[in-house]
This record gives sequence, C-alpha cells and structure tokens, in this order.
Amino acid sequence: MNTNRRQILTSALGAMIAGPALGRQASWPSMAVTLTVPFSPGGGTDLLARSIAEKLADQLQVSAIVENKPGAAGNIGAELVARDTSNHRFLFTTASIAVNQSLYQNLRYKLVEDLQPISMLTSSPLVLAVPGTSSVTSLEQLSAAASKRNGGLNYGSPGTGTTSHLGCAVLTKTLGFPATHIPYKGAAQVSAALMSSEIDFAMIAAVAAAPHLRSGAIRAIGIAGKHSPPSMERVPLLVEIDPQLEFDNWQALFAPKSLSTSNAQRLAAELRSILQMPDVAKKISNDGATPLGLTPPQTAEHLAVEIARYRKIVAAFSISVT
Repeated sequence: MNTNRRQILTSALGAMIAGPALGRQASWPSMAVTLTVPFSPGGGTDLLARSIAEKLADQLQVSAIVENKPGAAGNIGAELVARDTSNHRFLFTTASIAVNQSLYQNLRYKLVEDLQPISMLTSSPLVLAVPGTSSVTSLEQLSAAASKRNGGLNYGSPGTGTTSHLGCAVLTKTLGFPATHIPYKGAAQVSAALMSSEIDFAMIAAVAAAPHLRSGAIRAIGIAGKHSPPSMERVPLLVEIDPQLEFDNWQALFAPKSLSTSNAQRLAAELRSILQMPDVAKKISNDGATPLGLTPPQTAEHLAVEIARYRKIVAAFSISVT
C-alpha cells in the first residue's frame, strides 16, 4: 500500500472514530438534565432550583428535572453528582459546600478534583428572625431575653455546621448571651419551628424567610449582609455591630469534572441569560436575593475565598460533626 493511500485510510478511520464523539459533544444535551438539590423539598434553594429548571428546559430544549437528595449537610447530593459520568446531572447547592470542606474530615468526594463550578447564581444574605408572636423586636431585646431566661434561648439551623449555625454561633459570641443550638433536617423545618415558637430565633436565608416575613409569621430583626434586600430596607445590618456577622447563603451550580469546558461555558451563559429575564430577576429580588450569574472562573475564585473563611470559623468554634 502506497504512503498516500495509507494516510487517506488512516485519516478516514480517525474521522469515523472521532465522528460520533464529536457529534455527541456538539449535540449536548442529548437527554433530560437533572438538578440535584442536596436538601429537603420546600426550602429556599429547592424553590429557586425549580424556578431555574423551568427556564433551563426551554433554553436547552430538553426536560429539566429537580431531584432532592438531602443528608449530611449536602454531602450526599454532592457525592452523587461528583460520581456521575452522564454530563447531564448537576449540583444545585449553597454556601454549605464551602463550609463542608473543613467541617467533614472524610468526605467521599473532593470538591476541586471531582466538581467544577459553573455559576454562582444568587446572593441571599441570612436573616436573623424571631417568631411573629415574639415580643422581641431588636437585637438588644433578644440579648435581654436570653439573659433573663435560665439556660438562655434556643436557636435552630438546617444542621450542624451550616451557615445558619455558624452565623448564630458568631452572633451569640459577639453579643455575649447564652443560647442552645437545635439542628433540624432542612430550612423548611427551621422555618416551621420558628413560626410555631419551638425555637426562639434563627438565621435563615432571605429566600426562605421572605414568604413568612410577608405573612407576619416571623419577624426580621437583623440582616447578615452588607446590604439589605429590597423588601427589608428597614432591618438593621449586623455587620454594623461586627464585620464578622456577614453570612451569605449563596446558591451555585456545579458539574462533574467530566463536563467539557465548552459545555460548561454554554451552561453558564444559559444561566446568566435566565437570571437576566425580567420575571426571574423580579422573583429573586422579591424573595430577598440578588441575581448574580458569575462565570466559572469568577465562581471558582469566590469559592476559594469562602472555603478559607469558613475554615477559620469552624476552627475558632471547634465545631465538628459525628
């Protein structure tokens, strides 16, 4: 066989092998995409994921499914996505994934090696809230109530080591009053406990708090952010007491490392487009959050800062999970 014929056959064979792969890459997504929410249904992150999924289905022209996989402060869902090889399953999670890197010593996935950040979608500052029936209307009154009660007050969170837990721990230390932490299984359960006065206060994401604030079932007495959400302008900022009292329960989307760079960039662009839609932006704003739509590199940079910050807080309070 002459050299030219061998080269032609080799090139043809290479095209036959590469063709299907290139076709699959170009046609992504080729089936329904799944947004795995590693928390219980009904919380702010779950509700946001469902709003995003509806729009994403239209953008990608495939079905978009929201799947709840709660447990271990979001680690069960994160591991599921990290092990996925379909390139059609994604992790829709919160700042808890940054906390978990120092809170858990034996994670069964590695954030940097197994997952890639697609986009930080929203910023949702934590809201310090009390039951709507509580007589407490300020931080000073909350501290006074704790001092008067034997054993102090009770506060809830979606779990040990969550941003809600860490925020309340820093708050009680800053204000110097006694309080007992009661962990629940999710943000929806914390809100229910707060509304029924089962707990005295909690820090919950603005997205989860918004509907209950509007109904009067709970009352906001502090915002753990640099700026108050549009619907909460009159609520005082906790950072004015201590800069450490800034806790943002941001939401972000992650993909397995196997997703190609081009498809990751496309997905990030689609999400930015969704967040810029007037109805989506308005809903997010009404729920007390801010749409972001950061690029993959911007998200990775912010994630690194958050991991380092929470590592210091976890160490300072000797917080651990069993």
